Amino acid sequence: MSKPSSPPHAPVWNSFRDPDGFVTSTGDGPNIVRQLNPCGMEKAQVINALPSLKTLQHQGRWIKAVIAPQHPGIVLHPRVFFPSYAHEWCHEMLHRAALVTLDVNLALLDDGWELKDATPSNVLFEGVRPVFVDHMSPAQRTPSQLGWRAYGQFVRNFLIPMMLKRLRHIPLSWSFLSRRDGVPPEVALPLLGMWHRWRPVPFKLITAPAMLARWTNQGRHPNTASSMSPEISIEVTRSIMKGLKKLLTSLAPENVSPSYWFNYQDLGISYSAEAMDAKVAFLREALRKYRPVSVLDLGCNTGKFSILAAEHGARVVALDSDPECVNRLFRESEAKDLDLQPLVMDLGRPSPRLGWGSQESKSLQDRIEGSFEMTFALAIVHHLLVRERIPLGDILDFILGTTTRQAVIEWVPPTDPQFLKMAGETLPLYKDLTIDQFIQALPPSFQILDRLDLPRSERTLLLLGR
Repeated sequence: MSKPSSPPHAPVWNSFRDPDGFVTSTGDGPNIVRQLNPCGMEKAQVINALPSLKTLQHQGRWIKAVIAPQHPGIVLHPRVFFPSYAHEWCHEMLHRAALVTLDVNLALLDDGWELKDATPSNVLFEGVRPVFVDHMSPAQRTPSQLGWRAYGQFVRNFLIPMMLKRLRHIPLSWSFLSRRDGVPPEVALPLLGMWHRWRPVPFKLITAPAMLARWTNQGRHPNTASSMSPEISIEVTRSIMKGLKKLLTSLAPENVSPSYWFNYQDLGISYSAEAMDAKVAFLREALRKYRPVSVLDLGCNTGKFSILAAEHGARVVALDSDPECVNRLFRESEAKDLDLQPLVMDLGRPSPRLGWGSQESKSLQDRIEGSFEMTFALAIVHHLLVRERIPLGDILDFILGTTTRQAVIEWVPPTDPQFLKMAGETLPLYKDLTIDQFIQALPPSFQILDRLDLPRSERTLLLLGR
């Protein structure tokens, strides 16, 4: 069974910030095309021959790159299944992206090269595995260069956002949606509070640099020239990199007080044991019978059914608005080595197009429309209907527009305890809504393939197919 293609008439997306050329994507074909200018062509030949890069590619930590035959100005990269952005990542994902960035830079040092930039946009995820994708980021070091030219950018884009998340519970989405190049120390300092800013790690990364910038009015590009021998300069730089890894370890996600939704599936809220067993069996049979290559799980919670789909061989993208649920799902998927990418996403306010001309980052809609063979929408419709006040027809169009084949939708009636709790005083708006009206609202291009009224529950599962 072939992987579903991207939606027809997909827009062309071109990057423009790389001085060596640009990356283009039309949404078609197995490859992403990197077109290089003459300087970039010469540099790419050298980069492709670096022993450290070949090792990283063999380990799966660096994107594969092939210079097109008879077209030396074109480099072909395999398409990553589902590109995502830092403002959609949980803490665990940003931490893994930071770690692979440091490991890559340490490896390049062995060849006398280093990364010239250090941003989360250089990393994409294949499931839970981070892959460095900015093939032209390496730059040759000068013989006596001391330190890493991208040190400050790494701190702004990785360490400071993680510190604000851990110490002040500031969402990662704030750090990355509000600024293109991370959070500068002078912006982070007022957010820390008086007690945190004098602790050792925040003082080193935020307080001291912010005070120094204020006093000296210096930019963020340090002079890395030194009079040391090349051997000593490399060792000093390597020691700096190891210090960053140690700092990164101290900023790893910590166990937090679980949210209401964190234990929702574990505690059996809304489902008896019999109903949950029946729900699992229904989904397992749908996965066994139709064998989807790719599955999208909308409102995945801690991923019980996302994991089920991945264990049946599907490539899974799972979305939920609760960052701690996504953290938990990432850790479990990583431990089980599943092809599953969980992302933090409020479906009522999904990721928009961003950047210059709204063309630098794709919206969620751009990426999910017609991109999956099966979509799960389990107990999510009433959230969008009640909390977001989205019309039922629009909700169904959104859900069913993501799949090329089947969808499983769970109907939760207005008499359900969770619906009642959510609706509150607005219940009269929905009290006459029935499953028959729900079925009538389905697009004519879909038919009901199977149905299960969950035992000891008012909820119903519908398997729909084109």
